[in-house]
Amino acid sequence: MKKILSLIVVLMLCFNIKAQTSLTEAVNFIANDDQDSRFELFEVLDRGQCVFMYFFFSDASTSPVFDPCVAEAYHHYDDNQKEVFFVGVAPGDDSLTVNNWKNTYNVDFPVIHALAKGGTNAHDICSAYGVEWFSTAVLIAPDRKILIDNIWPINSSQQLIDEFEAAMATIDVAEIKDNEYSIYPNPASAEINITSQLNGEADVKIYDMSGRCVKETRISNINNATINISDLDKGVYFVNVNGKVEKLVVE
Repeated sequence: MKKILSLIVVLMLCFNIKAQTSLTEAVNFIANDDQDSRFELFEVLDRGQCVFMYFFFSDASTSPVFDPCVAEAYHHYDDNQKEVFFVGVAPGDDSLTVNNWKNTYNVDFPVIHALAKGGTNAHDICSAYGVEWFSTAVLIAPDRKILIDNIWPINSSQQLIDEFEAAMATIDVAEIKDNEYSIYPNPASAEINITSQLNGEADVKIYDMSGRCVKETRISNINNATINISDLDKGVYFVNVNGKVEKLVVE
């Protein structure tokens, strides 16, 4: 089956067919990745990051060209700690082939493969997104809108980054500016303070690196608020205040 799909990819290259998802808005899914960690698409979007979904086969004929570009773009965005969160969907792979693929390209983003246990499987995700050709590269905005239905062919990491940046520039910049705030101290260990030039209530959610919401609260005044974080383990987190996201390091 994988050989047939690889042959199809070769034919796509010959005839310059541009595969793409058939959707305009993202469909949520919950799945276990290659490390058996829970991943939920909308949890990542809700913390304010865009999501890059890479549908691929680890042994496809396009891999030596496309995959290094994806890896370099992943590192450009600080390994899922900046504006773009990378997740792979590999319907023709298992944990061993995914692990080998990750080692080859030195990446560590979650990949949902065909034999992942629990939640939505890779085949159903492909079906939900109408993906029939590989590789397919999709960028999703925090508001669930699909910004890019496919980037094909992928010629360089800079091409990916440029297309990401151009697409993200269409997101409502004014709304982002209206939600500006600051967190201090950062790094922190016991508590964080939130300040803003705005006044009013705000919803605060703190997510860990897997996209799981580990703390949620509502503050009465975004201009001056303190949140206890002593119950959080050491590590990197994302603080979402009314849709604006900042990275937080807990020591």
